[in-house]
Amino acid sequence: MINSHYAWQLQPVADEKVRHDLSSQLHVSPTMAQLLANRGLKEADAAQAFLQPDLQTVHDSHQLHDMDKAVERIEQAIAANEKITVYGDYDADGITSTAVMYEALNEIGANVDYYIPDRFKDGYGPNADAYQRIITAGTKLIITVDNGVSGKDVIDNAMVQGVDVVVTDHHELPRELPNAVAIVHPRYPGSNYPFPDLSGVGVAFKVVWALQDEFPEEMLDLLAIGEIADVVSVTDENRALIGAGIQLLRQGMRPGIHALLQAAGVNEAQLTSTDIGFTIAPRLNALGRIADANAGVELLTTVDEQTGSRLAQQVEAANQKRRELVDQIMGEASAQAAHALDQPVLLLVGHNWHQGVLGIVASRIMDQTGKPTIVASANDGSEVAKASGRSIAGFNLFDALDPHRDLLTTFGGHPAACGLSFELSKTDELRAALLAEAQKQQFDSHKQIPLVVDAQLRAGDVNEQLYQEIQKLGPFGPGNEEPIFEFNDVQPSDVRTMGKNNDHLKFSLNGQVTVVAFNQGKLAPILEDQGGQVDLVAKLSVNEWQGKRTVQLLLTDIRVRGTVILDQRTSHLTANHFGQAGFYVVEDTRLRENIAPHVGDGKALSIDQAATTDFAGKAVTVVDCPKSLAAFTKIFEKDSASPALVRLLLFENNSVYLAGLPTRDDFAAIYRFLARQANIQWPGQRTAVSRYLRINEVRLNLMINVFSEVGFVTISNGVLNLAKNTQKADLKQTDHYQAQLARYQAEQTLLYSNAGALAKWVLQCLKED
Repeated sequence: MINSHYAWQLQPVADEKVRHDLSSQLHVSPTMAQLLANRGLKEADAAQAFLQPDLQTVHDSHQLHDMDKAVERIEQAIAANEKITVYGDYDADGITSTAVMYEALNEIGANVDYYIPDRFKDGYGPNADAYQRIITAGTKLIITVDNGVSGKDVIDNAMVQGVDVVVTDHHELPRELPNAVAIVHPRYPGSNYPFPDLSGVGVAFKVVWALQDEFPEEMLDLLAIGEIADVVSVTDENRALIGAGIQLLRQGMRPGIHALLQAAGVNEAQLTSTDIGFTIAPRLNALGRIADANAGVELLTTVDEQTGSRLAQQVEAANQKRRELVDQIMGEASAQAAHALDQPVLLLVGHNWHQGVLGIVASRIMDQTGKPTIVASANDGSEVAKASGRSIAGFNLFDALDPHRDLLTTFGGHPAACGLSFELSKTDELRAALLAEAQKQQFDSHKQIPLVVDAQLRAGDVNEQLYQEIQKLGPFGPGNEEPIFEFNDVQPSDVRTMGKNNDHLKFSLNGQVTVVAFNQGKLAPILEDQGGQVDLVAKLSVNEWQGKRTVQLLLTDIRVRGTVILDQRTSHLTANHFGQAGFYVVEDTRLRENIAPHVGDGKALSIDQAATTDFAGKAVTVVDCPKSLAAFTKIFEKDSASPALVRLLLFENNSVYLAGLPTRDDFAAIYRFLARQANIQWPGQRTAVSRYLRINEVRLNLMINVFSEVGFVTISNGVLNLAKNTQKADLKQTDHYQAQLARYQAEQTLLYSNAGALAKWVLQCLKED
């Protein structure tokens, strides 16, 4: 059994009349009608309006707090030819915000440049040294985009020096705000702006609109990238703005974006919000994580194709480097996490991990373990670790860390994510504080997170028509999530891994549709030969390769009902085989003693101990190959529920099956040899006898033991001789032969049958028990 990561919550099937009316009046499939009903759109007129978002619904920019003040000061600077600096941020929202403001001011004829802070030297938001350099260079007006509200001291100091600052931001408002000329913010206290969920680029776009006094439609493509990258709500005006921006992106008007999509292998004409979120946004973010984010602004604003191509290659290289860094760190971080799974919150501390990708690693570990995760790293010579945290529903990361600022050097964030630093000497105290806060919040790390599932489908329902219908519900994001579908009792086939490190998974669903699962390569051996016991939830997507377009499924979650049989048979045991929690059944006493220190949170058992242990819902690893099939079945003979997983290592370094069982002719040959030779040193001359008779030592040793058991030979003081006055005996009924036969049969079934036959045999054992 493999439990699903999420608690699937299937939406109730809409009233039949509602589905029929929507389907007939809008000419959509019953599935599409269900999806509309799930969104509360049960009348055709409301559904039609939703499917055709209108820019006329976008709110007036002048409703934003301090907008008129901001426009007035910017217009004064342009008229006086004062130097203006746009002060941005190094993530995708900050880069697009800077591009929108810079491009608009440049087109108006302003004396303008921009500054993107360095993640490591300047940090997030207004930086005192950076501001001073900007002021020294002659700037008279600083316009912040996607930052500013948390920079009171730095901004106030600039104002004192006679340099005005206009703040445009969307982040959480602190208690004390800067004394700026204007603070344009959609959630400013007392503001009448009707929609609070603009991102940084959304606010910058609104300023440009107010400044130009006409709607800047040509910048909607940049807005779409920034808003999707910042994962803001795709409702209200954002839905119309992002939708129009995607339409503009599909036209390929910006050489840099066009080249970036080409390099990434994305069909520009069919671009979706998912492509932006998983292709454009990570690449722009990669610049700020490991390179120079200024290149991102140039990429977005250039009108030269050669420059666009060069910058796209630069961005692609940064993204590839980011991937490599994440892969490197994930190996170490995952190993740490595996030894801390008893903790409700994970704090993983590394050495010289690249600090630009810690947030990505934290998110990956959180997805793997289902636990809130903080990933920290200290560089050589530093006693302070920088960290990024990610959390799940049910555990407020900000509230957990806020009372413990005495343990932290820096800290900031919100319930789901944070950035912090702390002295390495306080690591244990911080872990204890996180544990206490988890208890205080009554956080249960084992509780599944709810996942809304829109409808149930069969593999045969997945096609291009349904995919195109679903796209009409977009753009997707928070508040308008992409539909997720449930597929039950499916038969995975053609299971294989993908990627450089076999991290990803691909398989066929009932031979009708392909499923792709990122970062789930470890499931490959589990999904093989599992029969019809697999359920999954997934989203529809499109794969385009060499001009061929195929609709596929992207896995969201999976569960395997019944016991999972994991075939990991090996002839070489290492410590890596024993890092998982669970039970380890080892027949050989010495081997059991040797592996006991390596099983961590697991427990090493003999077969007799296993026979009385309740494995219900647990993981069981059979380490060495039992000496009989009866011994194997004894492991699971207790009257209890089946284990969730049976992992088969079945180590054997002296195979009886490969040696074979002795034949009647073999016994005769040995008997004749002993009749001619007396006083053989045993076992000293065993190898020589084996070579002379051309009978391997395993069979030879068995035959001598059989002869000894029936009295055909004597062994005294290490000397072997044929006995006198022997009685006729059935050699194959001796204890030694029967034991070897049992071992031979066990190896034949357990070691040398194919994976499917072995899984079937083990499952049958579990059913019989």
